[in-house]
Amino acid sequence: MTTPLPPPQSRKDRFIRTLAYRLVWLLYRDVDVYFAPGQVTEGAEVTVSNHFGGFADPLLLMSVLPRRPRIIARDKIFKIPVVGWIMKWLGGIPVHRAVDKGRSGNDQMFGSCYKALHNGDEIMIFPEGVTRDDPSIAPVKTGAARIAMGARSDGVADVKITAAGIHYEDKAALRSRVSIHIGEPLDLDTELGRIVEPGEPDDTSNHAAVRALTADIEQQLRRVAPNFEDWTEARALTFGSEVLLRTVQDDPGAPVPISERDRVAALLGRRPAASRAEVVAAVGQYESDLDAVGLSDADLYQNFSAGQFLWHVVWNLLVALLLLPFAIVGIAVNWIPMVLVWLLGRLRVAPAVKATILPMGAILLFGITWGITAWGANELFGLEGVGGLLLLMPIYLFAVIVLSERLALIWKSTRTWVRQGRVGNPQERIMADRQQVVDTVTDAL
Repeated sequence: MTTPLPPPQSRKDRFIRTLAYRLVWLLYRDVDVYFAPGQVTEGAEVTVSNHFGGFADPLLLMSVLPRRPRIIARDKIFKIPVVGWIMKWLGGIPVHRAVDKGRSGNDQMFGSCYKALHNGDEIMIFPEGVTRDDPSIAPVKTGAARIAMGARSDGVADVKITAAGIHYEDKAALRSRVSIHIGEPLDLDTELGRIVEPGEPDDTSNHAAVRALTADIEQQLRRVAPNFEDWTEARALTFGSEVLLRTVQDDPGAPVPISERDRVAALLGRRPAASRAEVVAAVGQYESDLDAVGLSDADLYQNFSAGQFLWHVVWNLLVALLLLPFAIVGIAVNWIPMVLVWLLGRLRVAPAVKATILPMGAILLFGITWGITAWGANELFGLEGVGGLLLLMPIYLFAVIVLSERLALIWKSTRTWVRQGRVGNPQERIMADRQQVVDTVTDAL
C-alpha cells in the first residue's frame, strides 16, 4: 500500500529520516512496508511495536514511518558514551525500569511524553519491555496505555494508538529481508468509551481501564507482528501463504493482502508439526530458485515467458560484470571493516544481541574507515576530493554487496540443481517447485 504522505518536517527531521533510510538501504536487502487504511500523519500518536531486533527496530521504523518518532528507551542506554548523545539528539525519552538498579521515578518520562503529544508528535514505545529472541509477543506492559490515557487527562486531544509489526527474515544477519506491517490506529476516545464503566474515571487512576486498554493494545500488536515457534518456520509459513494466495486470487498481478497472508500463516502455524515441516522444505527450495535468478514470486507468476526468463538471467550476469570494477575498488577500500563485521557475525551470542551489535558495528567500522579515507583525500585533493569520495564510498560498498550476494546465490542454486539432477529448462523446474509449495500449503490447510 502507498506510504501516507508525511506532514511538513523540519530540516533536522528530514535529515534524520534520510540518514535512517540510507543506513537501512545498506544494512538490509529489502524492506517491504504495508500501511493499513486510516494512517495518521499528524496529531498526537503513540506507536507500539514488537521488539525482536534491538537497535535495528527503531532504525527500521524511523526509516519508514511518515514522521520522525520520539523513542522511549531505558535510561541505561542514555548513559552509554556516544550512544546516549545520539539518543538525546534523536529526541529520545528515557524510562527507568524497576528491574534496573538505582532509584528513579518516571514522572519526568511521563511529563516529556505529554509535552511531545501536546506538540502533535509521535511517541514510539516497545511495550513488551524486553528484546525477544522468539518470534512471538511477550505479555505487554501497561506503559503505553498509561502514557496515552495520561496525555488525554493532561488535555491532549484525539490521541491515536498504532501497532507496528516488524517481521525479520533473519534478524541476526546483515542484508536480510524485512517486512513491516503498520496496523489501523486505535482512537483512544472510542476505546475508553467502550471499556470505562459509567461513573468511573477515564484516567490512569482507573486500573481496570488501564488493563483493558493494554489488552486491546496487545491484541492489535499480535495482529500485525509475528507469533510463531521459531524464525525459520515463521518465514516459510508466511511466504508459503503468500504464494498460495497469489495463485488463487483473480488478478495474479495484484498485491496479496497482508492481512490475508498473515491469517493463512497463523492457520498453518496451528497445523501438525509434520505438515509444517513439509511446507518449510518446499518453500526453502523455491526461495533458493528465486534468489538464484533475482526474481520475486510476483515477477515469476505474471506470465513470464521463456524468452523473458532467459533475458532476465543474462541481464543479471551483465549487471554483475558491470559492477565488478566498482566492487574491486570497494573491496580494496573496505576489506578491513568487512572482515571485522564478518567476525562480529561469528560471535556466539543471542540473536537479539547480534541484531544490535551487527548494524551498530557495521555503521561504526565503515564510518571510521570512510572518515580516515576522507582525511587522506583531503590531504591530497582538498575538500572537493572529500566530497566526491564520500559520495562514491557507499556506491562502491553497495557494488560489493550486490555482486557477492548474486554470485553466492547463483552458486548455491546451481550446486543444488546439479546434486539433485535438476537439469533441463530452469524455468520449468522453478515453476514445478512453486507448484510444490502450493500443493503442500493446500494439503496442510
